[in-house]
Amino acid sequence: MKDRFSTPEDRCDECGQTKTALGFVSLGSDAGSPARHLCSACYNRWYMQRAGLPELETVDFDPVTRWDSVGKEHTFHFVVHMSTGLGIKAFEWVNGGPGGYQFSVLEPPEMPVREAFATLVKKIEAGIAVRYLRPSDFPGTGASQNRLYVNGTAVNGRIDEREGTPTVVIDGREFAWEEFGEFLSGFNGFNFRLECFDACESVETTPDPERPNPVWWLPENEPIESDDNRHH
Repeated sequence: MKDRFSTPEDRCDECGQTKTALGFVSLGSDAGSPARHLCSACYNRWYMQRAGLPELETVDFDPVTRWDSVGKEHTFHFVVHMSTGLGIKAFEWVNGGPGGYQFSVLEPPEMPVREAFATLVKKIEAGIAVRYLRPSDFPGTGASQNRLYVNGTAVNGRIDEREGTPTVVIDGREFAWEEFGEFLSGFNGFNFRLECFDACESVETTPDPERPNPVWWLPENEPIESDDNRHH
């Protein structure tokens, strides 16, 4: 299956094959010889040999296309890399490079690579099924009406960078930090917590997580009478 977006190709110094350039690694030499440019399969083989582990089946997975909660199509490319464990990264190809939605898993080295891949695909499907930003419900087409707001009380995203300036990626779209601040205008006066976690971790995806009731002592489903009503 060929993705309609063209990706660059490169030649591996170890196996001599020309492959999609995604996942290539340059290895330096202690002896000062030129660095070797290795494809994912050759790099993983080198890593496993040095670590004394059985050879890893490095699969060049075809791109996978899935649709998000509003029916938009997203095509993901994959790179398999050994490090502290079996890592697989999934990303969209945006403007000539990795971007958009990105997901990854890090599994024990002995896990079959196709099993780890299946776990990653499920993570992709769960991740793009949730929208953290929503357009305003105000009528009109003016700029003041066409704003985005947080859809609930929680936002998951990714910290990125463009030309040395930090950005955030939410719902697969890149925004400046100033834009992100505008999304939070509906929470003026609220407290917040910013928590960063590794891309391979699995975290809560709901945009509106359950929280303790701050007025738990009040009876549920009973309207609170006003002072005026009590005096009549």
